Amino acid sequence: MSAHLSRRRFLQVTGGSALGAMFVSSCGSGSGTAGDDQIEFWGAFPTEDVERYFQQSFVDAYNETTSGATVEMSVKQIETIDRLTQTAVASGSGPDIIATFGPAQAVAYVGNGNLLSMDEYADSFGWSQSLQPWALDAGRVEGALYSVPANHETMAVFYNPATFSANGWTPPTTRAEFEAICQDAADKGIMPVGAGNAEWKPATEWHVTWMLNTFAGPQAVYEVFTGERPWTDAVVVDAVTLLKGWFDDGWFGGSTDRYFTNNFTDLYAMLAAGEVAMIVSGSWTFSEIGPYFGEAAGNDAEWDWAPLPSTNTGVPAGVLPLSVGGAYSINKDCADPDAAADYLNFLVTNPQRQLEALAATGLPPAPVVAAESDFPADIDERMKRLYLLLSESGYVGYTTWTFLPAKTDTYVYEEMDKVLVGQVSPEDFCAGLDAVFQEELATGQTPPVPAPTGT
Repeated sequence: MSAHLSRRRFLQVTGGSALGAMFVSSCGSGSGTAGDDQIEFWGAFPTEDVERYFQQSFVDAYNETTSGATVEMSVKQIETIDRLTQTAVASGSGPDIIATFGPAQAVAYVGNGNLLSMDEYADSFGWSQSLQPWALDAGRVEGALYSVPANHETMAVFYNPATFSANGWTPPTTRAEFEAICQDAADKGIMPVGAGNAEWKPATEWHVTWMLNTFAGPQAVYEVFTGERPWTDAVVVDAVTLLKGWFDDGWFGGSTDRYFTNNFTDLYAMLAAGEVAMIVSGSWTFSEIGPYFGEAAGNDAEWDWAPLPSTNTGVPAGVLPLSVGGAYSINKDCADPDAAADYLNFLVTNPQRQLEALAATGLPPAPVVAAESDFPADIDERMKRLYLLLSESGYVGYTTWTFLPAKTDTYVYEEMDKVLVGQVSPEDFCAGLDAVFQEELATGQTPPVPAPTGT
């Protein structure tokens, strides 16, 4: 668990600031308010309940077990913690553990010489056994480990089982099945795919992400994201063209015009009412969808999720695009890196602790290796099913917002909106995307991308 908001919610609050919502300031360096035997922790939290849970389960619990430096937490404002982090690190007296939104932002700190290689700690703590295989590779820069994911999410198809049953649908596994549901829903006056970006403009890249992974497949996406294959490759152009066609058919958001005015709250309510067939979104939906279903909403509706379908021949269904919403690194100026590493190990590697936090708060867990017995009895079975699948499956893909550099990522959603309204062709979109990406690739701004591990 990390004390981050979801990436979407955090950036809405902070106006697009880059860094994470928690960090540890220098222990024993004389720059903080804590004593030499303490690790001062600065955190920002979405609610007081989450703050209280984090204090008890990730600060107090550590202090009760450690024989070394203890943690003292100071709560900061979400609106200012980004600036405080950057200022502290730049001054050379800042955080022991630097929290970012993921590998892409950690690369910037590596480039500035701010981070300590953590390979020694990965070996001594056995992180290759406690964290999922891709997790360490995601934090490597030129072979050295500089960050570990603080949490992880993926994408899925969310639906109302009653709506599916009433219409004779089953969760789609192929493009033909997906398109058949969309056409049948549209014919019946049901919005096929609940989608919109009125509240969050980058939502458009969610659809680019899942289309790339389900149409091109993880291997091809890996090659594109690492520069081995150009963005102008036919498989990328064809994926964008297919998505554009579905928007033209009015399947996403009801129409392209409505897509730009739809908000998430209305779409969740419509899914509960049977007015939307599916929502393709991230697992952050777990923490948002509940109030629109069941007793909380005054209805008897239920929701469920299914893996992503395949949208192209030869690409198996069920790919899990990885979304890393936060990462931890150790400041090279830390006075006691062993103490910082020990606390970092406590924060991210225990499966029971991570999954108890998921059940209690809904915040996504670190990518621990988890067995079914690690999940608490009171966890929502739908959450359990997804995170157990993430832990066990090797069929993972890539999200644009995690594994693309900043300018390239921004180009994806800003220019794709122009594709949707017919201002830019899929071919020109991909050509422009390739130009921006190649510039960032040449200047070393691309984040580490773990190699695909198969199905």
